[in-house]
Amino acid sequence: MNRRYLLPLAFTLLAGPAPAQQGGVSATLHNLSVSGPGEVKAAAETQVCKFCHVPHSAVVSEPLWGHAMSKVPRYDVPAVRRAAGAVEPMPQPDGASRLCLSCHDGTIALGDLGRAGRQVTMVGAQRLDRNRRSFIGTDLSGSHPVSFTLPEANISRRDAAVDMGVRTRSLVMADGKVKLDAAGKMQCTTCHDAHSDRYYEAGRVPRFWIKPTVNEVCLACHELY
Repeated sequence: MNRRYLLPLAFTLLAGPAPAQQGGVSATLHNLSVSGPGEVKAAAETQVCKFCHVPHSAVVSEPLWGHAMSKVPRYDVPAVRRAAGAVEPMPQPDGASRLCLSCHDGTIALGDLGRAGRQVTMVGAQRLDRNRRSFIGTDLSGSHPVSFTLPEANISRRDAAVDMGVRTRSLVMADGKVKLDAAGKMQCTTCHDAHSDRYYEAGRVPRFWIKPTVNEVCLACHELY
C-alpha cells in the first residue's frame, strides 16, 4: 500500500465503530468497545481500534500504538538448553511482544490510552487478573520464549540430546503465515494474529491462532527428531 494512504486509513478506522465482519477484529475479544462480544468491554466507548492504535502522538510509532506501556522493569523469562547442554535465559520481551504485554501482564488498565491522556471506563474488569484466561502476568518462565532471533542454521540437529530442533530462519520466513519481525525475532505475533480469531476452538486451538491446528503452527518452526 502507498504510504500516503496509511494515515488517512488509520484515521478512518479510528473515527467511528467498525462494522462487524466475519473473522475481523470487531467480532473478537480484542474489540474492547461497547460493541465487543466479550464480558470485558467499554461502558460507552464506540471506537474499536483506539484501544491499541492512534493516528497521532503514538506511544510507539510503529504500529501507531496508543495504549499505555507496562513499566515492568524485568519479566521472569524461560531458560533454554542450547547445544552441548548450556542453559541460558531468553531475552526480555521487546517489539510486538511488549505491546501485547501492555494489556496481558495485568499491570495496566485496559482503558489506559497512554498519551491520549484518557481513561476509558470498562465493565467486567478494569485490568486483567489471574482469574482470567487472557492474563499472562509478569512470570513468563512457563511460557514459550519470545523476542529471540532464530538461527541461520539448525544447530540442534548436531546435538544428540535434543529431541526437537528449530528450523532455520529462512525456512520459517518462507512459511508465509508464521511471521518473524523485521529483526528475524519470534514474537507473540509469530503465532497469534491480534486482528482475527477465526480458528479458535475451545480446548483445541488457542485464541487468535494463525493456522487451523496447533501442530501446523508448531511444525512451521520446529522439527521432531
